[in-house]
Amino acid sequence: MRPRTLAIASAALLAAGGAALACSSSSPATTGVDAGAGVDGAGGGGDGGGGDAGSACVDILPDGGPVQVSGTVVSATDDGGTTPVPNAMVAVEYGGLYLPWCDLAHASPYYRFGAVTDDAGAFTMTGAAGKLGFHGFATGQYYSRAPLDTSKGSSVTIVLSPEPAGSRPTITGAAFEQATVAAGAQVTITATVAAAVPTDPLSDETVLVEPTHSWGIELDPPSLGKKDDFPDGTWSRTFTAPAETGTYTYWLSATTAGCATSDLVTLKLVVQ
Repeated sequence: MRPRTLAIASAALLAAGGAALACSSSSPATTGVDAGAGVDGAGGGGDGGGGDAGSACVDILPDGGPVQVSGTVVSATDDGGTTPVPNAMVAVEYGGLYLPWCDLAHASPYYRFGAVTDDAGAFTMTGAAGKLGFHGFATGQYYSRAPLDTSKGSSVTIVLSPEPAGSRPTITGAAFEQATVAAGAQVTITATVAAAVPTDPLSDETVLVEPTHSWGIELDPPSLGKKDDFPDGTWSRTFTAPAETGTYTYWLSATTAGCATSDLVTLKLVVQ
């Protein structure tokens, strides 16, 4: 389905108590192989296919040069139009949309880039040449996504749709282990994430973005997940702080299999 159709259909199904439409970037568990083979959970590499029985599962990340891209995040309106969404978070997979990866006990290695929209719903960021999968998140909006092949264009539009409060997953207790760190130090973030209803479990997309460096990653789940069915609990990730001193704002969002999006959370990290 197209992004707008998917989000609106998910909203209608959830309101009616029906099954949620799949919306996450998670992949089925690989068959016949060690789920952790070739993955360290901190950025190691899915071949996109999940692997055949008896084969090694190896995640292969693309490797293209830097490229400037731009986009807008808008919300669908009842009259068939759209309106800009300011302060929307954008997380970007490198290699395409919904890439499967080997180890569902850890984050997808393909989430590499990120941005936040301005007052006009627009953003610019530095990505990498090739296929990019853009994921848009905003408080009060169902999640949606859009692809971009940088060999064919340099801009993208992500169309969200309004979301009722009762469907939203929650993020509580989000914090860095240390709020002030040295440049280039290791930083650990933890957050308690929970779906609103059991019939619409979390997707893998608990995502952290730092827009000034066009940077983004997923958090590791509490334990092994399944496609469109990841556990509630404490999500976490250790990453490297920026090399430059300053105060940085990180944006955090969680999403369910049915496209429901949490309220966005922001955290400050002081690098000195």
